[in-house]
Amino acid sequence: MKFGFEIVPVERGHGGALYSLRFEAEEKTELDKFLDNEEIQACKEYESLVARLYDMVDSLGFRDYFFKLKEGSINDSVAAFHYNHGTLRLYCLRWSSILLIVGSGGPKTTRTYQDDPLLSDAVGKLQMVDRLFDERQKSREIIIDPNTGIITGNLVFTSD
Repeated sequence: MKFGFEIVPVERGHGGALYSLRFEAEEKTELDKFLDNEEIQACKEYESLVARLYDMVDSLGFRDYFFKLKEGSINDSVAAFHYNHGTLRLYCLRWSSILLIVGSGGPKTTRTYQDDPLLSDAVGKLQMVDRLFDERQKSREIIIDPNTGIITGNLVFTSD
């Protein structure tokens, strides 16, 4: 199975660096698709969630209490970002309090994300990205600035 993607910078601020994923053959990043989705925009916590995301970039940082950590498994960096315990979820890789890589998400209407095909797919993709990102970081092909969260190195991934 071919699984290609790139990690794309979105914004950086005093709180940290925000990145998103763009998968092979896609024009938009996962964050852009999330923000442009009408069903997601209709959720009552949409505007508050988006405002909090950009507040984190600007000043608050990606503190762990904003997220449900270890959402994928205990061995990965997948976290669920939600606002005020609402149903809207944005799945991310929270690498530190200054680095967030955003995937996709949507309204969580089932007991677990695994029961929703869209959310399960979003988490599965992030788990794959997390594993590949971790390999590159360990081999020093990717460097994360510990003060800013800025990622340097080869951020384009292809595999067969």
